[in-house]
Amino acid sequence: MPAQKEEASCLFTAAVEELVAIGAAIACNCEPCFKHHFREALSHGVPRGDVALAVATARMVKEHIAEQVLKTAGEQLAAARDDGPKPGECRCK
Repeated sequence: MPAQKEEASCLFTAAVEELVAIGAAIACNCEPCFKHHFREALSHGVPRGDVALAVATARMVKEHIAEQVLKTAGEQLAAARDDGPKPGECRCK
């Protein structure tokens, strides 16, 4: 008896696409994008609570990355403390 192939259902629905777009809108600080995708998500039946979870997740990722880049900036500034330009010294030559 030949094995029957079960058709896998796709998890990437229109509702999921809107949740991803909400995360992207948060990541790039696009308020009009967020408003658009928020309305679209609701129109696809996404519960408000799920949108809130998507926003919280995007915020957590964004804040973590911001913390990391600020940490790196601080480390670089500390490492360059003695190597930086002296007052009045031009570094463009």
